[in-house]
Amino acid sequence: MSRSEPLLPTVAERRDYVSRQQETALWLPAMRAICQRHNLPVDTLLRLGDGTNVVFAAGEDYIIKLFPPYWQREVQADRSVAEFVYSKLGINTPEIRVHGELEGWPYLVMSRLQGIYLSDVWDTMEDQNRLDIVTELGELLARLHALPLAEFRGFENDWPAFMQQRVSDCQQHHRAKGVTEYWLQQILGYLAQASPLYPTDYTPVLLSGDLHQYHLLVNEVHGRWRLCGFFDFDDARIGFHEYDLASAGLFMMLGCPHLLRAFLQAYGYAEEKLDERLTARLMVFTLLYRYRDLNWILEELVVERSCATLEELGEAIYGLR
Repeated sequence: MSRSEPLLPTVAERRDYVSRQQETALWLPAMRAICQRHNLPVDTLLRLGDGTNVVFAAGEDYIIKLFPPYWQREVQADRSVAEFVYSKLGINTPEIRVHGELEGWPYLVMSRLQGIYLSDVWDTMEDQNRLDIVTELGELLARLHALPLAEFRGFENDWPAFMQQRVSDCQQHHRAKGVTEYWLQQILGYLAQASPLYPTDYTPVLLSGDLHQYHLLVNEVHGRWRLCGFFDFDDARIGFHEYDLASAGLFMMLGCPHLLRAFLQAYGYAEEKLDERLTARLMVFTLLYRYRDLNWILEELVVERSCATLEELGEAIYGLR
C-alpha cells in the first residue's frame, strides 16, 4: 500500500518557510484536512492577510491559523493569551475553538471577528477620527496591561534575560539585515544613552508584543470609525509596559506628535512624563524588536525626512513636541 503524499511542506528553517509562505495553493490541502477534522465549512476557504502566519477564513465564523513547526512558543503565546483575555478587554477578541497539529504543524481554530482591518482605512481617515482611534487604543492597551497575572499560566516572565539578550544582539541583528556601518556604529552608544530602559521595580504586565493597525478591526458607527476587534497575540510576553507602546507609535503615529501624545495620555501618562527620555526609550525598543529592520524604517517610513543620527531618527518617529 503506497503512502499518501504529505499535506504540508518540510521546512528545516525559517527561510524555507518564508520562501513559500505566500503560495496560497500550497496550503489548501492542509486547510481542507483541518476543516474535515473539525467539521468546518470546507467550500468557502479564503486566504487572509500577508503576515508571517498562514491564515484562512473558513466561512463566516471561523479562522484557521497555521504555524510552522519551529514556532512552538508563538502558538503557545497566541493560544494562551487569547484564552486569558477573552471577554475581559471591552472589545472583541478571538475565542479559541480548538487547537491541534497536522504533520507536526500546530494550528488554532478560532472565532472570526466582525469588522474591517484598521489598516484598510487608516491612511485615508480624517484627523479627528484618528485622534478618536488612538485614544481608544491607549485605553485598550491600559486595560490589557491592568489584567492581573496571578492566574496567567501561558509563559514565564523572562523579561530581564530577554532584554539583556536583545541588547547584546542588537548591533548584529541590524548588521545581518544589511544596515550600513554608519548606522551600526551609533547603536551601542544610543542604547547606553537611553539606559536604564525600565526601572528595577517595574510592574510586569501582559504585552501584546506587536500592536498596530494590522492587528485591529474597526466598524462604522454614526459615520465614524470605532475600534471593534483586537487579534494576533503570538508575539506576546510579560514585561515592561513601554515595549508595547513602540509598535503602535511606529506604524500609526510616526511624525504626528499630536496623535502620539493623545495615545500616551489616554494610556495614562502625565504631561510631565512626555519628554525626550520617553522618545529615546521608544526608539530603543524599536531597535531591539526582533522583526524591525532599520533599513526599512529609513528607506520606507522616514524617506522624506533627513535623519543623520539615531537621535534625529527617534525624534522623527517618536517626537512629542
